[in-house]
Order: sequence, then structure tokens, then C-alpha cells
Amino acid sequence: MSKKLTFKDIEDRGLLLYKYVRGSTAYGLALPTSDVDEGGVYLEPIETVVDLGLDFQEQISDEKNDTTWYSLRKFMQLLMGGNPNVLEALFVDDKFVLYEHPIMTEIKKHRDMFLTKDSFGPFIGYARTQIMKARGLNKKIVNPVTERKDVLDFCYTFKNQGSESINDFLNRHHLSQKYCGLVNIPNMKDVYGVYYDFAAYLKFEDLDDVTKRNIVFKSGLVDANDIDKIFDRMDNKDFFGYKGICSEDGDSNEVRLSSIPKGEKPICFMTYNKDGYTSHCKRYWEYQDWVKKRNPQRYLENKEKDYDRKNVAHSVRLMHMGIELAKTGKLNVDRTNIDRDFILDIRLGNRTYDEVIAYIESKNEEMKEAMEKSTLPDHIDVSKVNELLLNIRKEQMNNYLKGI
Repeated sequence: MSKKLTFKDIEDRGLLLYKYVRGSTAYGLALPTSDVDEGGVYLEPIETVVDLGLDFQEQISDEKNDTTWYSLRKFMQLLMGGNPNVLEALFVDDKFVLYEHPIMTEIKKHRDMFLTKDSFGPFIGYARTQIMKARGLNKKIVNPVTERKDVLDFCYTFKNQGSESINDFLNRHHLSQKYCGLVNIPNMKDVYGVYYDFAAYLKFEDLDDVTKRNIVFKSGLVDANDIDKIFDRMDNKDFFGYKGICSEDGDSNEVRLSSIPKGEKPICFMTYNKDGYTSHCKRYWEYQDWVKKRNPQRYLENKEKDYDRKNVAHSVRLMHMGIELAKTGKLNVDRTNIDRDFILDIRLGNRTYDEVIAYIESKNEEMKEAMEKSTLPDHIDVSKVNELLLNIRKEQMNNYLKGI
């Protein structure tokens, strides 16, 4: 059976190449409540190369993702793609480097070759992703979807020149959806004729005689010529077996169609906004999933300002780093003497959501100009990267063979 690698396995076997502090601490943006995140890089065990029963794992993380280590192969792939989090690993201040193997020292000697115009795009892209996250979380904070609606909440009857919810219509006439029968109206999408089995309703619902008479005689939904038939069917237990408008357990986004006996008349016509219900369900379950995963303390902080301050602050940081990279060819991870106060101002909620978004949007022209005038190389020299990795792999294989 294949075995999974652990953090301890990697360190015990001397496979660790690099361990460093990442995130807010490395940026100089940590708050007293901030966690200390760690990153790492490890050499894949030779068993994964020659298939000796050890699964290849491209990354290992703890439960909270506070600590994430990448295999050298995965780390280099992310570097080649310009991943900002991985690029930052090569440029963190030395005081945040917890361990560095000579292999990693060699890679860091060549770190500038990973700074290209191609890497500018991911920084801006990641910044925009964080903005989208912030906007999405802003909606969750300001407009929480705490109530799960059902199909009936998206069904409407036609009333005069307007409409009335099917729930209001049924409640007004003291009726229940489970005795309704629907049929499609030809050539009209999501429009249905609604029929009602009054006999079954009167038989099975716990109603007093006065209420029963009022429903039948005063509702205006039953033709006077049909009243005797309804009571006869009730006495003879001759029911239509209508399926109701929808499932009562909310397990489907479809309405139910029924077979309608010839001669029956609809009590109303109904339209169903299926797209609206599907969209509501998606937003509801996304919100519930977010509630389960959210950091309670962070949520309470964000709720006061109506936006996710941490995501927005990181958006600004990434945007600034991307512009600096294009203009100067340098990656400044530590923001202490650059824009720390401004970013912390956002992080602490001293700026409104609209102010920050307006600031970010005002930087669009600067980002475009920085990219156009940048003297960075267009692309990474892949041949140099391959040569570097090949030498590392040769050394690993030679060391393995010496130990056999």
C-alpha cells in the first residue's frame, strides 16, 4: 500500500530544502491577532521517481492551510507560471528564512530570471481575484441568505393586470398546495393551469363543517353545479390523486405535473420562475458553506465595515507589488517602508469599501503604462530553468545510488 508523506517524514529524511515565514508577517502587515503562516519546499523522495511504493505528493498542508510545503517540482511549476505567493518565497527577508538547503541557495542565486513581464500579469490577476472575493463577501455580509426558500416562493398567479404569489393565493382561499394538479399550457414556457381536488382536501384536512362550506360555497373557485359532485366524491373516496405543485421536502427545483380528468376546470393559472429559484438555491448553499468556513473573529470585524478588509488590503498590496515589479524589476515583499501604513489603514477598516474600490480602479492606467514601459524580459528562459533542475536531479540520483 502506498504511503503518504508527512512534514515529519520530510524533515527526518533530510528532504527539506526551504522553510520560511510567509503571509502578513513577512509583508510587515501582521496584527496582534494574525497567525504566523509558514511555507516550505521539499525534494521529492527518490522512491517517487523509481516507483518504490511512495505516492508522489506535490504539496502538503495542515488543516488550516497555515503551513503549506510544495515539492520542488510543483514549486518550480508555480514559479514558471508567475505565481505571486511562490515568487515571494524567493524574495522574503532573510530574517524570515527558517531553513535553507544549499540547493535552495543555488536556486535563489538565479531568482531574478523568474521576474518577467509574464509574471506581472499574475500579480494583477491575483489582485483582481481578491477584489472579486471581497465583492462577493461584501454581498454575503450585507445581504446574508439565511432563509431557504422553496419552489412556491417563485410561483405566481395572474391577478388583474399584475400578479400574486401562489402562496398568497392559496392562503387567501384556505387551500393547500399538495391537493393541486398542474398541466402545461401549450406554447407558453413555465406557465401552468392549476387544478384542485376539493374532495380530497375536504376529506383529509381537519376542518370544521362551517369552514368546509365556506371554502366550497364562498371561495368563488367552485362552480355551483359542481358542489354536489365534490361532496359525492368525498363520500365515495373518489379522489384525483393530484401530485401537488412541488415536493414538500424541497429536494427538487421542478414543479410536478398531474393527470387531469376531462371536464375539470382550473382554479387559476400560474407561472414559475425556475431560473430565479435555481439562483436562490445556489446563493443560499454558497452562503451556508461560507458560514461554516468563515473565521468568526474576522467576520465580526468585517461586519462592522460591510466588507472583507483582509482581502481588499491584499488586493492593494498585490497591485502595488505588480506595478513596482514592472517599473523597477524588483519584488518588494516587506511593505514596512513602502505602503504599510496605507494597507494597514484598509486592513483596520479606516477606509470605506467604496473608497478603496475607487482607489484600485484609479490605478488602471498606471498599471497599463507600467506594463508597456517595463524593461523586464518578456519570458522566462526555460532552457536555464531546465538546466538548473537537471543538475539538482542528477545530484539526488547520484547520492541515492551511493547509498545502495
